[in-house]
Amino acid sequence: SPPARTAAYRLPVAGTLVTGLGEVSENGVRARGLTLAVPRGAAVVAPAAGQVVFARPFRRFGTIVVIDHGAGWNTLVTGLSTAGVKRGSNVAAGQAIGRAPRTAPTPQITVELRRRGQPVDITALLD
Repeated sequence: SPPARTAAYRLPVAGTLVTGLGEVSENGVRARGLTLAVPRGAAVVAPAAGQVVFARPFRRFGTIVVIDHGAGWNTLVTGLSTAGVKRGSNVAAGQAIGRAPRTAPTPQITVELRRRGQPVDITALLD
């Protein structure tokens, strides 16, 4: 059952939707999650409880935090300036996991929810 059954799934940060799931960007890449333009330095939280399985900078995506919610469900949060959690730690829904960059004019945070590796439309689960 999805994380939404046990507790509501929430967006990890408040912001303005830039790209939605399945939209194709200017460079022809299909979005696998939601990208939000957020305030500089905004706190980013866990959308649902789980265990942190990845928390470090990755290629051009900034710092990434991946949370395993169990039963094949994972959340990826990309674009963080820093992670406030470490691999192996357990997080509660709403617990801080990092911050948006303070340097970018308009920082962008992307959140992807996946079930067994397949992107899931988060908007269907939001409270």
